[in-house]
Amino acid sequence: MGVEEEIRRRTTKEVGLKFVDSNNRSWGAFPQTDEGSFTSEFEIVRGELATVFYEASEGKIDYIFGDSIDSIEETGHSVKVTLQKDSARLMEYDILIVAEGLTSRTRAKVFNEDVRAPIRSLNLWCASFSYPQGDSDDDWARWYHIPGRRGLLVRPDGFGRVRATILRIDEGEAIRTIASSRTSIEKQKEYFINLFKGTGWESEKILEGLRTADDFYVQEVAQTRAPTWSKGRVVLVGDSAFCTSVIGGMGTTTAIAGAYVLAAEIVKNPSDHRAAFAAYENSLRGWIEKLQKVPTGAPKVMNPQTSWGIKCLHSALLLASIVMNSRLFALLKRLNPADYLGFNTSNALSLPDPSIFEPRDN
Repeated sequence: MGVEEEIRRRTTKEVGLKFVDSNNRSWGAFPQTDEGSFTSEFEIVRGELATVFYEASEGKIDYIFGDSIDSIEETGHSVKVTLQKDSARLMEYDILIVAEGLTSRTRAKVFNEDVRAPIRSLNLWCASFSYPQGDSDDDWARWYHIPGRRGLLVRPDGFGRVRATILRIDEGEAIRTIASSRTSIEKQKEYFINLFKGTGWESEKILEGLRTADDFYVQEVAQTRAPTWSKGRVVLVGDSAFCTSVIGGMGTTTAIAGAYVLAAEIVKNPSDHRAAFAAYENSLRGWIEKLQKVPTGAPKVMNPQTSWGIKCLHSALLLASIVMNSRLFALLKRLNPADYLGFNTSNALSLPDPSIFEPRDN
């Protein structure tokens, strides 16, 4: 699509992650690296990435904003779709690709199941919003732990604002009600303000940013584990099919890779959607299932219940950062002992060659 340069221009310029205490003392700094760091080489705000793709495809795709699918009818040669608001409009396509996210209602319609049927909750809840950068904000992400399995995470957005995330592990039903789209934003804000007020560090500044934010939203950290990714002429992609959760930091990567592989298989099988969908799932499922393996104890191990637990975590993080930032560790990475021992720990995915999308003479 020719968007790499524009994506790089819009990245957050985040240099890494620091874990801090109430005095803003660092208990471990993890700079951005090319392999598996918290901060990606292409760290970018979700809205900025969406804008890049939209601008690159504008005029080539018909976009309909502010509406959603109401009904789906599959025939022998097509799939017909009606919309909720513009109900008089009937659209007919060869296939329907569903990319609606974790709680896809279209997925539920197609598979005749509850919206939450394929969702595996990790009982981690996040409230996200942004506010203008202050004197203490720089290009490092900072994570502050609070007893009660709570935390505050602030990150630069590359455009003079801070992206803040409030974290809370909660296995109760009350938080589900708070996070529901049926709960007003005012009530959601009030809940998180009461939960985090007086918790030290920069909490008051962050909560003031929450009060005035116009981009506030609450989300559940969870995974989608759909038994199959297609049915008839309908296929799922991205979080609708295989959300890996933010814990692994691969959500955007898997969504883009999934869309790329699906497109390639459709090009390979232009008149056989079943073959295309099967090849797409066969290519990706093993890779996705590896990425969905949650480390033992996660996410609780990174969100301790007590002050003592936080001190232990900070000590472990400090030691890990010293080791990982040392010259010896850099040398070991270059040597890559896995190559000599005959095994490969990489979770890399082999993608179809881009030449498949080049125009061909009939």
